[in-house]
Amino acid sequence: MKPVGFGRGVNGEPRRAALFRFLPIFPLLIHSAPGLADVQVEAGLVLGHFEYEEQSSSGATLNQESGTLPGVQAAFAFHSSNSGWIKVSGARFSDDVRYRGMTQSGRELTTRTDTEQTLLEVTLGAPEVSFHGYRFTPMVRAGLRKWQRDILPTRNTLRLNEAYRWRELGLGGSVCRSVALGWMDSWCLEGWGLYTLEGSVKVDLTEIDAGLPSIRLGSKPGASVQATALMGPVEFKVFGHFWQFGKSDTKTVYRAGGGRLRVEEPASQSWLTGFAVGLRF
Repeated sequence: MKPVGFGRGVNGEPRRAALFRFLPIFPLLIHSAPGLADVQVEAGLVLGHFEYEEQSSSGATLNQESGTLPGVQAAFAFHSSNSGWIKVSGARFSDDVRYRGMTQSGRELTTRTDTEQTLLEVTLGAPEVSFHGYRFTPMVRAGLRKWQRDILPTRNTLRLNEAYRWRELGLGGSVCRSVALGWMDSWCLEGWGLYTLEGSVKVDLTEIDAGLPSIRLGSKPGASVQATALMGPVEFKVFGHFWQFGKSDTKTVYRAGGGRLRVEEPASQSWLTGFAVGLRF
């Protein structure tokens, strides 16, 4: 969305998908399953590079954001020898990134955006299948993602604060292999087909007396990949994550002092790539 003459819709919170209402009971189910082997904890530091682009209906770029986002991540995995495993994981990235775009009046704008992204996921893995030394694991995943996006003011534009929230479903798999190669004990490759849904963005227009309208975002497919190398308890990861939103509906909001604004969110796509270093206990 462009600063100054704002444009973005939908009243109320989106209806929760049934799957997300049942996710909290999954840890209890696997804990009560026979053959529970162990609980594994992962924690580490992450350094990501974020790219974001909004596009018009004709495909022209409206604005771009890019920059480095340091963060932290943690995970708890519950392994069962009979029924696979479940992992509850989270990550948080935070820093300011570069913003390049245009104002509502069409003037070029360069500023910074305070960015904070939070990722929460629950992943279910089936029992692995071994073949010629390789271990294959099919997986499903459900996640909740939040993005606090604060476009900083300039001499000619106001601050624009936006709070994004969406859910993500994934179907994927991994292949792993134990090796005796220098410092590396084993490696894993992981790939996912993703789908974003129930996305919304709440736009803070209180500076111009237009309230806090919320708009529903269009659902779109995405993807992610990850490569992991293990050296004892130390793990190294390289990852890439891609997601996108379709154009939202248009919502009309009224200013307290009179007048009205058309609020809408254009189609967008995002990339988060980087690496992580952590410990696995």
